Amino acid sequence: MNHLDNLIYTSKAWKILSKAFKQKKNSSTYLLYGKEGSGRWLHAIAFTALLNCESVIEDNTVFKPCGSCRNCMNIFNLNFDALKIAVPIPPHENKLDKAIDFTLEAIQIKKDEPFALLTSPKTTNIPISLAREIKKKLALRHEKGQIRVVLFYQMEKMRKDSADALLKMIEEPPANTVIILIADKPDSLLPTIQSRSQKILIPKLQPEHIKDYLIAQYSTSDNQATLLSKISDGSIGQAILQLDSAGEEDSGQREIFFQIFKSLFLDNGADILEQMNSSLSLRDRSETMAMLKLWQLLIRDIAHFAVSNDENEIANIDFASEITELSKYFKSSELAIRMAGTIKITLADLHRNVHIQGALMALGLKLKSHIHATQH
Repeated sequence: MNHLDNLIYTSKAWKILSKAFKQKKNSSTYLLYGKEGSGRWLHAIAFTALLNCESVIEDNTVFKPCGSCRNCMNIFNLNFDALKIAVPIPPHENKLDKAIDFTLEAIQIKKDEPFALLTSPKTTNIPISLAREIKKKLALRHEKGQIRVVLFYQMEKMRKDSADALLKMIEEPPANTVIILIADKPDSLLPTIQSRSQKILIPKLQPEHIKDYLIAQYSTSDNQATLLSKISDGSIGQAILQLDSAGEEDSGQREIFFQIFKSLFLDNGADILEQMNSSLSLRDRSETMAMLKLWQLLIRDIAHFAVSNDENEIANIDFASEITELSKYFKSSELAIRMAGTIKITLADLHRNVHIQGALMALGLKLKSHIHATQH
């Protein structure tokens, strides 16, 4: 696990965890929060290993698990009796066996790629059956000297009844047990759970670390790794997701999305609407949302370049020359603010299952009006 040295053990979050370990003042409940795919999972697993490592390493000011003792190897392989994991799963008619099967599938994904994003075409949640099963197992005797760790992943997807069961566990934590909650934001959890947890931010990763990981783990070309590292917003998981869908088709799709965006500045309203109708599958909600997310990144790049005039800061490097050209429209920050705000509203509408074609048509006209208003 050498890649952990730069990605985990040098972070401010790890220093907090390491200091608690050194002083023997571990919290009974931790809340690790931040962007998914940026290392929340690995911080939790590495800390579990540290708590149970047979040969802890002291490296300058931090403590690290050795990674090679029996406990460390089992923990990093997610095969440790004292590690209990609950993840969001699809509806399963409340049958415990089915819930466990779904959980094991998700755990295998994280075992193969610890930065992988757990996604599903169906609505997922952490059901009360899993919370109860974990609580029941914690009542059993465990091997002497072990620190048990209960890991709840994507806590924002936990059902209210599950959260209530978890709260009871947090209020009366079993002996020699640490509970680790992982979520995007603290305010997605019940206030009572937040107040009983030590909150630790897991920061976004630096582009150079993402690039190095993609090259080392996936043999990605330097150019592709550079691009993905800049547009993944500090998440290796997001970069991997884009890498999995990359190729000629994906590259062509990015080009289509960009050309539609560019037409907002160069064409009239009717032409823009016609281009959207002919270029997009207006029944594919995910495609539409992917386009709007790219537009958000493009606006950020263009607005930043308009101020800094620094091409090295452009994330979408495949469109760098055209981004510099479009920056002439963004001499005032007002346009970027208006366009970004309107796109954000449309994305929220799409999440609420509004009609795709109607939402896009309205968006195109609003963005065109923003551009016209700031140029006159």
